[in-house]
Amino acid sequence: MVDPKTPSTLRRLAHALLATSIAAFLVSPTALASGSVGTGAGGISQYGALYKQGKSAFFRKLACNRADCAIKRGDVNTALARSLVESLATRAEVKFEESSSDALVKQLCPGEGATGCDGKVDEQEAVQYYLSRRFGVGR
Repeated sequence: MVDPKTPSTLRRLAHALLATSIAAFLVSPTALASGSVGTGAGGISQYGALYKQGKSAFFRKLACNRADCAIKRGDVNTALARSLVESLATRAEVKFEESSSDALVKQLCPGEGATGCDGKVDEQEAVQYYLSRRFGVGR
C-alpha cells in the first residue's frame, strides 16, 4: 500500500535540494571568478592590493600617454615587462652599466629619482609584482 504523504514529501525534498543547489552555485568561488581584482566577501587580499598599487604606480609614473612619460602605454609588451622586472629584481645589486630599464625604475619610490615617497608603499616592489603577474615574467 502507498502512503498518500510520500509524493508531497518527495516534492518538498526535491524543492529543498534544488534551492540548496542553486544557492551553492551562486556562492561558489568559481561562479564569482573573474580576471579582475575585486572586493569579494573577504575584501581585497594583500596580493590583490599589491597588484593594484603596482598597476597604478606603473601607469602613473612610467607608462602613460603624457608627453613626459618615458613609455607610451601602447608600447608596453612582454619584452619591456621582462626588462623592467629584471631591473627591479636586481635593483640592490652593484652594476657596472645601467640599462634604460634601470634608470626607469629609479623613478618609482624609494628610487633615487622618485619624489613624494614619504609614507608610500614600495612602488618598485609593487610594480615588479604587477608586471610579473600581468605578463607572466620573472617567476
